[in-house]
Amino acid sequence: MVPLPHNEPARLAALRSLDVIGMPPEPHFDALCRTAAALFSLPIALVSLVEENDQWFKGKCGLDLDGTSREVSFCSHAILSPDVMVIEDATRDDRFVVNPLVTGKPHIRFYAGAPLVLAPGLHAGTLCTIDTQPRTFSTEQRRQLQDVAQVVVAQLRLHAAERALREREAGYRLLADNTTDMVVRSDLDGTRRYVSPAAKLLLGYEAEALVGTRPLDFVHPDDADEYRRLLDDIGAARVTHAVGQQRYRRKDGTWVWVEASFSLTYDEITSRPDGYVASVRDITVRKESEQRMAHLARHDALTGLGNRVLFRERFDEETARASRAEGGFAILCLDLDRFKAVNDTLGHQAGDQLLRHVADRLRSVVRIEDTVARIGGDEFVVIQTGSGRREDATRLAERLIAAMSLPIDLDGHPVGIGVSIGIALTREDGFDREALYRAADRALYRAKAEGRNAFRFAYAPDQAQVTGDAASDPLDRQVA
Repeated sequence: MVPLPHNEPARLAALRSLDVIGMPPEPHFDALCRTAAALFSLPIALVSLVEENDQWFKGKCGLDLDGTSREVSFCSHAILSPDVMVIEDATRDDRFVVNPLVTGKPHIRFYAGAPLVLAPGLHAGTLCTIDTQPRTFSTEQRRQLQDVAQVVVAQLRLHAAERALREREAGYRLLADNTTDMVVRSDLDGTRRYVSPAAKLLLGYEAEALVGTRPLDFVHPDDADEYRRLLDDIGAARVTHAVGQQRYRRKDGTWVWVEASFSLTYDEITSRPDGYVASVRDITVRKESEQRMAHLARHDALTGLGNRVLFRERFDEETARASRAEGGFAILCLDLDRFKAVNDTLGHQAGDQLLRHVADRLRSVVRIEDTVARIGGDEFVVIQTGSGRREDATRLAERLIAAMSLPIDLDGHPVGIGVSIGIALTREDGFDREALYRAADRALYRAKAEGRNAFRFAYAPDQAQVTGDAASDPLDRQVA
């Protein structure tokens, strides 16, 4: 028997008011799923909307289904609570052990679902992440999943609002008396002839003060070229409708992100283009959500350092820069010494606190142009930009070892750790990301094997056999 919320009729009414069930796929919901999957390193992420008898996937990543019956839906259980529902191993949960999605494809083992909260107690569905292997989900990851779910709800509300607006404006695209968007009537050269009262709310100006001005007088310099091209296309009648996103300067000097929708207008007598109408809306909240999502996808939640995604991006950027300038850079793989002992004796909370202290020390040592990323429990990597010479990498490694050698106070417990470092140089080991990382990783384990709290280079002229044995190195690993 499928569990039902106590307010199921009201919940279904709220869901149906969004007018999204049965509509064509929309790429931005799939993009949110891809971002969630990358954020948690999971193969499957879904935006699931729970209808009366079925669940529909408004967005999906890693699963080739449009939905399932509600009877087998994990999300039917997740919408019963405002909290994130986590199933670490579905084969050990009586509710799901015989579920066909567990016993058959996609062989769900791990599930985490955050409800899509339309109003207190009204949950349209979930943003859920799925794995085919059992796993755990931390408190911080639960909070992050809820953050992403809020972005999904904002997109659902935006979809509903835009669809309702299009229906209201079926006979005329824009309405001058719109109370939320600033509506502007302009000549082909951009001179404003009419501005709606919403200008006061959006930009802080009385509408009359903007009549006779041009939009480029208010557009952020970084957005001006693209905005100018858009207006040129409208003015030359190359397009009849266009949408652009820009930053406008408000009267108080601050900037607001807007989305402007332009439609060409025509002279009633000659039928020739005589100007355009623009509807301008504030999208600052949406932009901030997108920027937050981009940050979450590229940074480690515990330490604030970059993660593997950021490491790969920065590596590729440095490779392109070095190839243009015939330069190089260094990769330093770091592994903390005696970190496991801290976890075992003081607990995981102390271990997390220690990692945050380590992150602060790493940031204090590297330059602003360098990149530091956490790629594992107590594993870090540094991209040292610039020349990529041995002497530069040596100095950095020595500073890192010195910084990590100082005791760290964990709530009155002075803790001593160390760090072992493996170094690979593009000048010596090439620019292939995975090969360079493996080379630095092998050097790291040589440093550990030869005494810890030390550094080793991947290429050692007096140890040529190291390169020869690389293919059989049991510690050889690959960046995921």
